[in-house]
Amino acid sequence: MRTLLALTIVASTAAAAHAGTYIGVGVGTGANMGDEAGNSYAADGRSARLALGYRIGPFSIEGMYSGYGFVINGDNNASYDARNLQLAGKYNFALGDNFELFGRLGLLRSDLNARQNALDMEGDGYTFSVGAEYKVNLAVSGLGIYVDWTRNSIDLSTQKLNQTASLWTLGVNFSL
Repeated sequence: MRTLLALTIVASTAAAAHAGTYIGVGVGTGANMGDEAGNSYAADGRSARLALGYRIGPFSIEGMYSGYGFVINGDNNASYDARNLQLAGKYNFALGDNFELFGRLGLLRSDLNARQNALDMEGDGYTFSVGAEYKVNLAVSGLGIYVDWTRNSIDLSTQKLNQTASLWTLGVNFSL
């Protein structure tokens, strides 16, 4: 128990040097999607993310805007653009040599806009991410390069459908 407590204190102290506001941008894979009804989906392009966060020690709170396109395979191959607003808590665990692992958990609001017809959908859900970040110390501003895997789960209550989207993102965080 003492060893665990000592490791926690050391990890928290190392991360305490990182505090303040940051902006993040990322580009990722197309979404790997599914739902409980067994609909067939295909990614349509890449995903993108813009984040604004505030960090105190190993903890952060992030507001994010992200989006991706997809096609529901079937009779009409309906194309949609998904836009998500997210609010999440994030925990960074310092490994040393400027490397960190992190986990993120939060809530999201999603709007799915149809490209060909007027069948727009919206829903609420949660987001979960795991990833790694490398901090590069610059004279003017801190820079972090990250990669993460994100899983979004959305309850589309108007359609009585739960939809999931998983994607990988590569991005950078700029400390202000």
